[in-house]
Amino acid sequence: MTIKESLFWAKEQLKESCQRPLFEAELLLAFHLQKERIYLHLHENEEVEAFEMFGSLIARRAKHEPYEYIVKKASFYDMTLFVEKGVLIPRPETELLVEYAAKIIQEKKITRMAEIGVGSGAISIALARKFPKLQIIATDICDIPLKVALRNIEHFGVQKQITLLKSNLMDEIKEEIELIVSNPPYIAEDFVLESNVADYEPKEALFGGKIGDEILKQIMIEAKNRNIGYLVCEIGYDQKKSLQLFADEIGVKCIDFYQDLARFDRGFIAQFNKEKNE
Repeated sequence: MTIKESLFWAKEQLKESCQRPLFEAELLLAFHLQKERIYLHLHENEEVEAFEMFGSLIARRAKHEPYEYIVKKASFYDMTLFVEKGVLIPRPETELLVEYAAKIIQEKKITRMAEIGVGSGAISIALARKFPKLQIIATDICDIPLKVALRNIEHFGVQKQITLLKSNLMDEIKEEIELIVSNPPYIAEDFVLESNVADYEPKEALFGGKIGDEILKQIMIEAKNRNIGYLVCEIGYDQKKSLQLFADEIGVKCIDFYQDLARFDRGFIAQFNKEKNE
């Protein structure tokens, strides 16, 4: 089957699972052939070698398996990261979290921070590359993310800046920390997700409890009790009110919320009193 014929066939197979079936067919064929997408259009009458293998990639995507798990890579910020099943696929919205954290690091001259829930390592690596003097302790409760994060950290050469720890929240962190950054699980346990997320991505990285904001609140308490100066977190679009009330309840000095490009509430920057909490 030629490249042109293969793309037509693949597009038909992906109509029910993809919003842009031809585009994803091109991505997967380019991945299969180890070529750029432009190659497909310049050589559309060439035969596709090992078509059965390409067909198996299309079959996986037709079952809603995320493209990133199929090719084992994901784009984030200015990087291409290794990912695999068991690791949350980094989202474009989380790039905002990096930007707000970077602003705090620069303005407050932060030198030591922690990331809770390292996942693929996307956030910590992006910040380490921006700030070569920044030291980061990144935790995760699961083994697969720690393994994948280490691979990415070594790939980008920031292993001298980032220390990985298997830990629930910050339980295993003994050092003093100036800033916490986190994109924690924040989805309510009864929220119905699309198949490509619900059936493939790790539930422990998605669901934050019965309401969804429970882990976020734990992190806020952790920051307050440890007398950490700043906290930057990603949140669910409907959690601003509950988190504002909770911040007032526990005595957060200042909390500002930010929106994503779709104007949904997407995260917050909290400042805690520097003095020892009573």
